[in-house]
Amino acid sequence: MPMPISRTSAKLASDARWRMSWSTTIAILLGLVIVVSLPGCSGCLRQRTAEEEEAAKKKKQAEEQKKADFEPPEFRALPFDDRGPGNYIKPGHWVSGSIRLKANAFDYRGELYSKTTNQTGGAIPLPGTNYFFSATRPIALAKGQESWSDVTYYVPKVNQVSGAGSSRWLMCRLQDRGGGAVVQSEVLPTIAMPAHQFYMVVLAANSDDYQFLSALDTIKPLSASMDQIEAAPHYRVVTPKIIDRTPLPENPLTWTSIAVIIWDDIDQQTLTTYQQEALLDWLHWGGQLIVSGPGSLDRLRLSFLADYLPAESEGSEELEQSRFDLWNDKYVMSERINGKQTRYDLKLTGAPARGVKLKLAEDAYYVEDTADLVAERRVGRGRITVTAFQLRDPRISKQWKNFDNFFNSAILRRPARRYEVTDVEFVTTRWQSNRSRNDPLAVSQLRYFSRDVESATRRYDKLDNSYRAEHGLAEDELSTEEKGVDENGIVRTTEVGDEQYSALPNAGFSTTEAGVAAWNDDSGAANAARECLVQASGIDIPDASFILRVTAVYLLFLVPINWGVFWLIGRVEWAWIAAPVIAIVGAFAVIKLAQLDIGFARNRTEIGILEIQPDYHRAHMARYTSLYTSLSTRYHSEFDQASALALPLTFGAGQNVPTRFGDSPTEVRFDQEGLSASLTGFNVMSNSTGRMHSEYMLSLAQDPVFSWKPSDDGKSAEVVYRGEMTIHDVAVLRRIGDSPKGALEVAWIGELGPKQSKTIRFEPMTDPWSVCSEWNQSKVFSPDVGEDAEVSLRRLLNVAKDVRHLQAGDVRLIGWTDQDVPGVEITPAAPQSTLRTLVLAHLKYAPLPDPEGDVNTRRILGQEPEKVLQDSADSIELLPEDGPN
Repeated sequence: MPMPISRTSAKLASDARWRMSWSTTIAILLGLVIVVSLPGCSGCLRQRTAEEEEAAKKKKQAEEQKKADFEPPEFRALPFDDRGPGNYIKPGHWVSGSIRLKANAFDYRGELYSKTTNQTGGAIPLPGTNYFFSATRPIALAKGQESWSDVTYYVPKVNQVSGAGSSRWLMCRLQDRGGGAVVQSEVLPTIAMPAHQFYMVVLAANSDDYQFLSALDTIKPLSASMDQIEAAPHYRVVTPKIIDRTPLPENPLTWTSIAVIIWDDIDQQTLTTYQQEALLDWLHWGGQLIVSGPGSLDRLRLSFLADYLPAESEGSEELEQSRFDLWNDKYVMSERINGKQTRYDLKLTGAPARGVKLKLAEDAYYVEDTADLVAERRVGRGRITVTAFQLRDPRISKQWKNFDNFFNSAILRRPARRYEVTDVEFVTTRWQSNRSRNDPLAVSQLRYFSRDVESATRRYDKLDNSYRAEHGLAEDELSTEEKGVDENGIVRTTEVGDEQYSALPNAGFSTTEAGVAAWNDDSGAANAARECLVQASGIDIPDASFILRVTAVYLLFLVPINWGVFWLIGRVEWAWIAAPVIAIVGAFAVIKLAQLDIGFARNRTEIGILEIQPDYHRAHMARYTSLYTSLSTRYHSEFDQASALALPLTFGAGQNVPTRFGDSPTEVRFDQEGLSASLTGFNVMSNSTGRMHSEYMLSLAQDPVFSWKPSDDGKSAEVVYRGEMTIHDVAVLRRIGDSPKGALEVAWIGELGPKQSKTIRFEPMTDPWSVCSEWNQSKVFSPDVGEDAEVSLRRLLNVAKDVRHLQAGDVRLIGWTDQDVPGVEITPAAPQSTLRTLVLAHLKYAPLPDPEGDVNTRRILGQEPEKVLQDSADSIELLPEDGPN
């Protein structure tokens, strides 16, 4: 029987087991520490890590070697919206865009070469010239870093060259500087916009709230046509998400595809300084800026737009239903819907609309029938509109069925429309007037005189020839009918009634296959400038006095001076030795003098148009340059204005392009670097003339170039001029009254010196053809364009002084200058150069007419119209037969 264990013994045994367990644990831990600290094992671990790092490095290098040296480029035509199909361009216009580039293998310095091509990369010649166009820009890429590079290029018009088709692609090529080795080349697709379509750009903090615009009939007129172009929308709405930069061009002359900008509560700092300046230029030449007031006016109070806003904020305001009753009276009509008379009035549900109290600027006004909720101000030819309510308030813009009528009339100030039913029971949109449904003149108000004014050459040539025949002056080579004389050579009195001098509906502007504001060598102004260049031959044959002077000087040195010098030193016989030397020197002198006198080596004749808008310090300069050379010459034109654009001037509509045996189109390059641009590759063959067309914006003064201060009685006015150039033969013309048949008046100024003010008094215009008799006596404006006349601007003057372009309230100043307008240097320089620039200043524009509502609604059939055809046309995206444009 076992002996019982005492409590003390049991405790001792337990303590012994505890000590053994603790000592074992300590021993194991010490062993692990020793093992881990052994250098051999640590070295093995480090060796394995190094091998893994080396393997990873080799794997990364192998992956990099698999990559191409350069990633494929990406093109974004501006303005750009990354939420939908992009790269819409207008043929016949200049385009600004950004190209994404990335070098994977090494740093790269070279140039970015781009040009418009067909789908296969073939160059598309410039219509009416012997050239095709390309553009270059220096580029520097850091290895592995993405870079965006700006590019400006010209898109030739569609279907102007046989075999060119309608396909418009952009070739993007990386190459070494100076046209060296090509390292990458891609052809990128773009999509052509029809002539009547323009951009509507939404610059808003919450741009998604403006998606409703795309559903408006103003944007997409109803159409029953299956033709892609006929059914295309009037506006392509762009609603970019703006984070740190606004996707707009920095060159104002590439804004020609933008008609409207809607501004809602964005920071002006998202626009660069050049974008801000471009927006102001665009506004003064006809752009429309719509500002949604409540969230924007306080932000814009100290902005670059502050001096142009029609109103400022005087605090917030709640807009009750009663504030919109006038809208319902003006823009809502009773309709028969599903057999019942119905009105779709604007009804505010819930809380009042958020609004702002407007305080009008001095020369601003409220738009008629808007209950003082829409303020407007003319800015040059354009306008800024401010709304006292939120334009994106869904109760107004989405739930109100007549918002489209209000938007078309009161906001965009477009003409009234009517809705018609077709034979197949589809509803289509028409203008109430007789203008074409897709008339670009009604979609965009952007206009440049040099590009858009219509031609009146034949009408005024006939009147000018009647004047020449009456005064016994040399006449143009025209038919007897065009000369204004009968078959016996007797002058016929040209009776022109007041009706023929009434204002034209579109102020004398016309449209082309590229729309309006496009680069245009066939406008009335461009054609007149080309004819002035042709009329100025550019070569002056030396007269008899020149020959006599040169011969006399030569004989003087050869005989008396030669003999006298050696007689004084007692070596008369040396005169015979000096005679051949004098003859050789004299021959070189005669050649040099002849070159200077007749332009034997090179000659430059230039006609310019300087257009200035009311109360603005910048101007638009269009230059038409003729370069004659007796020897083949490669000209280089350097522009110091960042907005400069240049192309060879076409030979005119209906004119055959002169070619020589074996000639083929050559490349002319538009090089851009920093704030300057140049046109290179403009080759002129021996004994021929090349013509170039260039344009740019430039500042002429710190303050507005011209200010107009009429007297209280309106019969006189003060014209303040702040420019630096002297302007000759200045006259001011205007149309007064409130109708297209308003009375015409003119005031003669004559010479207008730098920074000079003149007080003028208007007189009735007794002869609207000549406008003022002083112009008929001017050496540059006179109808007398005989052989002894100076370089004449008569044909260009006829376009500018056409009183039919004047609306009731328009005031226009016209003159000319022979000073070289800064902005371009052409090399090699010509020893003989003649420059003449027409100065056209708009001192005041006619007020806009009151808005007119539509005559009926889209629900003409008693229900919402079908939109199947319209949606189908939109989905096609205007792709040509041979691929994307």
